Amino acid sequence: MVDRISTSLAQQLGINAIMFQQAQVNQAQQQISLGKRILTPSDDPSGAAQVLDFNQSISRITQFQTNINYAENRLSLSDTTLQSVTNSLHRVRELAVQGYNDTNTAADRQSIANEMFQRLDEMVALANTKDANGDYLYSGFKGQTQAVTGSAATGVFSFQGDQGQRLIQIGENRTVSDNNSGAELFFNLQDKNGNAEDVFTTLYSLATDLATNRPAVEETELTFNSVPLDAQSMTINGINYEFDDGTGPAIAPPSIAVDISAAVTGDDVAALLNAAVASNDSTVDLDQTNNTLRIIANTPGEGELAIDVSLTSAASATNVSIPLYDHLDQLDTALNRVLDVRSQIGARLNALDSQQETNQDFLLNLQSAKSQVEDLDMAEAISRFNLQIVSLQAAQQSFVKVQNLSLFNLL
Repeated sequence: MVDRISTSLAQQLGINAIMFQQAQVNQAQQQISLGKRILTPSDDPSGAAQVLDFNQSISRITQFQTNINYAENRLSLSDTTLQSVTNSLHRVRELAVQGYNDTNTAADRQSIANEMFQRLDEMVALANTKDANGDYLYSGFKGQTQAVTGSAATGVFSFQGDQGQRLIQIGENRTVSDNNSGAELFFNLQDKNGNAEDVFTTLYSLATDLATNRPAVEETELTFNSVPLDAQSMTINGINYEFDDGTGPAIAPPSIAVDISAAVTGDDVAALLNAAVASNDSTVDLDQTNNTLRIIANTPGEGELAIDVSLTSAASATNVSIPLYDHLDQLDTALNRVLDVRSQIGARLNALDSQQETNQDFLLNLQSAKSQVEDLDMAEAISRFNLQIVSLQAAQQSFVKVQNLSLFNLL
């Protein structure tokens, strides 16, 4: 049997051939314009899966690079801030040495103390530095909570953040901290006796001692209303001195008797105490104008004078002052802590630079491998495109020729 080919079928076959060639030409044009061999997963299912894996890896490495830039910004800001803290502490130390010079008057020391108070407020402001996102640098995990409260006006300082360290991932198996807690930096310090201290209180005490013209040694002051009474006592550096007017029982060792039977003035009491404490590394002096008994440690250094007073005749008593020697020691402790943290920051910045280079190399390798799978061989694609153009033109010309075939042309 002979199959018959109708005119409509011949026309449809010609159109289909032209459409197919046009689709091939369009795909080649898109590949050339984008420079990609794989436009849809159907072009190369295996290659498309590989490209998807490469894209995920590239996206992950790119995020690591973004994290590194963020961490670098925070750590660089912290280092700059701590440089300012270091400068302030050095300046305060200079002022302390200058202020305790014996040539200074009380007014001179007050002026120097005023600058110290300004430096103190400056350091509180530095401790409350924010990053570009508005988070406090030294508040730990509490980024939106002010790190330090207090001022030179109040003299009371507290840390409001926590001691958390935020870890940022900068590589497949590597993280780095982008902050240090303000508690570590400014508050968790110790004096030479192991007592807790913070840098702000240290500065405030130093400035206050200068402003009130306290001496550079350790001392306390007792202001008397009258001569001490019989059986009253005071302890100086662990040794108990009991006042005795001779009317009561004898003073039992290890207490030392201070005979006040003939004492009628504060000056007499001072003389008696001086005789009693002569071997106890301290000196007793009396300010006749204010009727104030001053007890001074002969050896410099905080902790060289310990006073326990139970005198009803003492109208008021001051706390034992911190001498210049220990003020400077505490400032040095604070400086060393800041320098230690700055060294940690420097080490992290170096680690970030190293990891950034590693990530860049890895990223380059991923992009190269992806290119081998996905990118187009431009020379081959252009040759194929030209061939498809010729094929399209041939299909178009064949369609025209077939359309012109008719038996009526032979009649």
